[in-house]
This record gives sequence, structure tokens and C-alpha cells, in this order.
Amino acid sequence: MRKWLTAVFFILSGAISTSPSFADDLRLTVVELFTSQGCSSCPPADAALKSMRDRPGILTLSWPVDYWDRLGWEDTFALPHNAMRQAAYNKRLGRGGVFTPQMIVDGRIQCVGSKPEKVRGSIQKARDIERMALSPSLTRAGESVTLNLPTTKLKGTAAVRVVWFLADAEVEIGDGENQGRRLHYTNVVRATDLIDMEWSGNERTLSLNITDGLDVGADHVAILIQEDYGHGPIIGAASLNLGADDTQPSASR
Repeated sequence: MRKWLTAVFFILSGAISTSPSFADDLRLTVVELFTSQGCSSCPPADAALKSMRDRPGILTLSWPVDYWDRLGWEDTFALPHNAMRQAAYNKRLGRGGVFTPQMIVDGRIQCVGSKPEKVRGSIQKARDIERMALSPSLTRAGESVTLNLPTTKLKGTAAVRVVWFLADAEVEIGDGENQGRRLHYTNVVRATDLIDMEWSGNERTLSLNITDGLDVGADHVAILIQEDYGHGPIIGAASLNLGADDTQPSASR
């Protein structure tokens, strides 16, 4: 438990946000955590993700994986696609196999999610990479969410992914390595799909049905734009609270 608190302290202490780039540049950086309820090393990373969620310029997403279910506890949020996404990232980044807890930052840099200094360094390294300024926007109107993709000069094509996620959840772990613990999870992915596999950069407006998210237990939606294919470097992102007032615009960079 002390190790968990220490990890969270380093994140909450403002060590990330003290960097000038975080204060001056609000480009949305996407931090994806691959985690499992059956992994005893994951709670510190889950807590770190929670501590970063409300920081300006950061979008956090938790992707629960199922490959540790064999240890005695079946993850209640895990989706087979999540492990496939992690494996695709690692293959492109030159890593063999998968592990938890792993963080992927902007689809470009990976690190162990339970090591605060590695997380800080990975986020800063990702933010130091120059990339195009791409700002998709999400706007809710009634039961629909409108996605606007602005005209963008792309080197090739990009994939546009919709992610439906749940902001907060607590789970009583009944077996496995975390047996007896009540754990909190943040921005848990409940469903995802590619809505345009080859966006060429032309201005586009797409409509999303809020019911698609609500039916899977989500209360937020995010858009990830990734170069080349669904697991390439992230070049743009936006998110929206599905419970927000109609016509409220998204946070996007």
C-alpha cells in the first residue's frame, strides 16, 4: 500500500505540470493505460491515471485486458480488442509481447505505468515531438454528437476512432492477486470502433448516436485520430461528457 501512495504522491505533487510546456501548450496528449483487475502491479498505475485525468491538455483512457484472467479473477471490464490494440502498439514500437501496467503516450512512446518518473519522462518526450496542429471537435445536440474534422494536410491518410468510456467505476475483487481489495478505475473504455479508416484530410462532419455509448455503460466519448491506421501515432483527439448540456463543445487539441 505504501508503494501505491508514493506513486500517486509523485504524480499529484505537480511534477508533471511544472514543465513549461504543460503550462503554455494545451495540446491534448493522450495517455492510454493497459491494465487488469487481476494484476497486483496495476493499482498504482490506475491511481496515477486517475490523478492525471483532470489536468489541462491530457486525455486519459484505461484499456482493461483479459490475458490475466487465468490467474483466478475475470476482469469485469476487459475486452478482447483491448489486448489486440496493445499488441499492435508493441509490435509497431519494436517490443515483443505485452505486459501490465503499460502506458502508451500519443501512440508513440511506451513505459511502465506504475513508475512515476517513467510516466513523467514519457509524457514530456511525447509533447516535445513536433506534429501538426489538428483539432477535431465534438458537439452534442439532443441524442446525437456531431464530430467535425477540419481540413488538414496529411502526409497520407489517418484513421478516425470513436471511444466510448466510463469516467469512474469501483470494483470489489473477489479472487486472484488483488483478492479482497476495492479498486477504483478511471476513464474505462467500454467500446470502440473505427469510423473512418482512410480519412484523407478533407473537411468532414460525422454524426454519432449517444445511445451507442449509453448502451455499453459509457458516459463520455472520445475521438482519436491516428496516422496511417488504427494504431499509429496520435495526431489529434477530442472528448465530450455525454451528460453535459446540449450544444456544449468538446475539449480538443
